[in-house]
Amino acid sequence: MPHAHPPTAPTRRQLLTRIGTLAGSAALYQAMTTFGHAMGTDFRGPPQLAGAKRGTRVLVLGSGLSGMLSAYELRKAGYNVQILEFQSRSGGRNISLRGGDTIKELGGATQQVGFAPGNYINPGPWRIPYHHQGLLHYCREFGVQLEPFIELNHNSWLHSSGSFGGKAVRYRELASDFNGFTAELLAKAIDQHKLDDVVSDDERAHIRQAMKSWGALNKDMAYTKGNTSSLRRGFENRRVAA
Repeated sequence: MPHAHPPTAPTRRQLLTRIGTLAGSAALYQAMTTFGHAMGTDFRGPPQLAGAKRGTRVLVLGSGLSGMLSAYELRKAGYNVQILEFQSRSGGRNISLRGGDTIKELGGATQQVGFAPGNYINPGPWRIPYHHQGLLHYCREFGVQLEPFIELNHNSWLHSSGSFGGKAVRYRELASDFNGFTAELLAKAIDQHKLDDVVSDDERAHIRQAMKSWGALNKDMAYTKGNTSSLRRGFENRRVAA
């Protein structure tokens, strides 16, 4: 009988991909933080490169942010640098699409962008977190214009085909109703007898889930040190071995 090969441990990239597929972006960000891939950097300034030998040539593969910044700093240090890029544009995963642009997907499909003037979308990275000090340094050095990223718009529409009869609702309406009904349940919970007599099982489940979300509680409904609470309070700036 042939022996089964032992399972191969997944790489960090494979593990993070699986977490993102199964559990979504929030769980993926927590996992990346645990691995040290989504934390504040120890950036204190650009690298101080020197000592380039006359005529030394360097080839950089890829014109993403890392490739272009590497070439920039190496050229400042006196190296003769060339960048090779297989796409027809620079920027790597960073791209902005505006009206009139054409983008070809990896599968071959072509998308024509028909936005009105002034509108655009970033289909790659959407924002620069405050703790990405290295990137922000180069934005200042190159004079890149930045604008605020509005993560919460109370006037935005929310839609789910399985909720509210399939009709879109304003975020402010949903949030106000959620807070109001939950506050009503909390008021009932002040009197233990009233909680036992009036609040249904569904209401208890609702308020329990609300408290877990509002309070950043863990699976045991405890407010303790960990990824859940640290995502709101902030993470300690530490280096994690690769």
